[in-house]
Amino acid sequence: MSDDMSMVSPSSAGEHGVLRSMQEVAMSSQEASKMLRTYNIAWWGNNYYDVNELGHISVCPDPDVPEARVDLAELVKAREAQGQRLPALFCFPQILQHRLRSINAAFKRARESYGYNGDYFLVYPIKVNQHRRVIESLIHSGEPLGLEAGSKAELMAVLAHAGMTRSVIVCNGYKDREYIRLALVGEKMGHKVYLVIEKMSEIAIVLEEAERLNVVPRLGVRARLASQGSGKWQSSGGEKSKFGLAATQVLQLVEILREAGHLESLQLLHFHLGSQMANIRDIATGVRESARFYVELHKLGVNIQCFDVGGGLGVDYEGTRSQSDCSVNYGLNEYANNIIWAIGDACEENGLPHPTVITESGRAVTAHHTVLVSNIIGVERNEYTEATPPAEDAARPLQSMWETWLEMHETGNRRSLREWLHDSQMDLHDIHIGYSSGTFNLQERAWAEQLYLNMCHEVQKQLDPSNRAHRPIIDELQERMADKIYVNFSLFQSMPDAWGIDQLFPVMPLEGLNKSPERRAVAAGHHLRFRWRHRSLRGRRRDRHHHADAGIRPGEPADAGLLHGWRLSGDPRQHAQPVRRYRGGGRVRLP
Repeated sequence: MSDDMSMVSPSSAGEHGVLRSMQEVAMSSQEASKMLRTYNIAWWGNNYYDVNELGHISVCPDPDVPEARVDLAELVKAREAQGQRLPALFCFPQILQHRLRSINAAFKRARESYGYNGDYFLVYPIKVNQHRRVIESLIHSGEPLGLEAGSKAELMAVLAHAGMTRSVIVCNGYKDREYIRLALVGEKMGHKVYLVIEKMSEIAIVLEEAERLNVVPRLGVRARLASQGSGKWQSSGGEKSKFGLAATQVLQLVEILREAGHLESLQLLHFHLGSQMANIRDIATGVRESARFYVELHKLGVNIQCFDVGGGLGVDYEGTRSQSDCSVNYGLNEYANNIIWAIGDACEENGLPHPTVITESGRAVTAHHTVLVSNIIGVERNEYTEATPPAEDAARPLQSMWETWLEMHETGNRRSLREWLHDSQMDLHDIHIGYSSGTFNLQERAWAEQLYLNMCHEVQKQLDPSNRAHRPIIDELQERMADKIYVNFSLFQSMPDAWGIDQLFPVMPLEGLNKSPERRAVAAGHHLRFRWRHRSLRGRRRDRHHHADAGIRPGEPADAGLLHGWRLSGDPRQHAQPVRRYRGGGRVRLP
């Protein structure tokens, strides 16, 4: 994929065919509300994504300017007419800037509400998405912003942009002598660079290099907390975390710095619970524990000025406001309030100054700003044919399947749906085994598989989703009966977290959303199948692992939008490895 991004402004969308065609039939408000519920866009879209009256996905890059909207389906068609080939990434830097403003505003409200005297800085970890235009979009937003590096390569990129941030640089991760020297050079250049000590072996190198360069180091310490979050990234926090100092090591670090005459260099306290914290209670618990480190360090004579709570601000990918791995049960305001109030209370109780609060909320900043759009290249559907009886001399498993089929249509039969399904599955299994040994021929196997498909369809029609006993069968049959939609992209390359850690991302068609979904489907990329998952309604609803295809018909062109940012377009691997092209490729940036 080329790094060149075509620039299309929403304000000039009409020039590119994005304006809505008045010849199309618009949805009624009732139909629009139904589609919003079906795909739950109102909750995971976060005011950036919506369905317009034409049944198309629309993008509002800046919710503060709601009239500036882009019809994404029409935009894709316009770009294709100009030679853009799919799949392609559509980037909205306005969303990046709005996310940054929103987070800063939430902390400003929390500080004013509490009477908190310290400042707040969002420090952007560039490992989340190190693309130059992403970093520059954030820097040029006019909002206070710091940058975080976790390696030598990232630190070089950070220093290249540091002159534009007028803020802080936080250095985390494994640090060898070259990394430490580079950070100290940045400090000597006039940048405010915090070297966060995460292993005891680092402090000796820092002091040696600082003396050699004749620079006073600016240090931080990462405390290893007993508190631990839950979810896919919980191992990055807690007592077993790879990084961070235990309580004993924190005391040792203080004494080493005191003896070296550099105790005043220790100015930042850092902790990290995990990347996607779903439960606000875990965040509050971690901040309270870390606040005790702040208090105790001050008692030891350490003048901590910055309190870095790390990452953790999650994204509600599925829109359920729950504690699942791909959701969060809190909003921006609650997140900011819990952090400010926990730190503020600890300071007030002990008569300490309010430190500058830092968060490293990269995921929450970038997650919504990029859409991967790909075209659907094929649809495979289960077709139901009229059931015919087997031959009179057919083997017993074939006869048994037919008898089950007849029983299903008898009135007054008391056998359960589950029993019918299990009997047919056992018979089909015997037929598959017999086919491998030569007992059954190809025609008999095909007949059995088609009859089993009809049985599943018949059972499915009689199931009631409100009946709790039916739900496992519904899930099983939805998996078995789902259509297959073939999408022109590589799951390994474009959605690595989807197959690697079962990360959930919103996926849906870009148009046709004014048609009621009739079937469910499992989508497949070039190398691997993936599930189009969404929550049909907000609240305690069951996870539907299949996409409602919104009327996609075999042979009809259609595009699918895979809405994402962090760990997709933002994945470091995408920029570090050769990119294979699948009938297209490219990025489209909307400035």
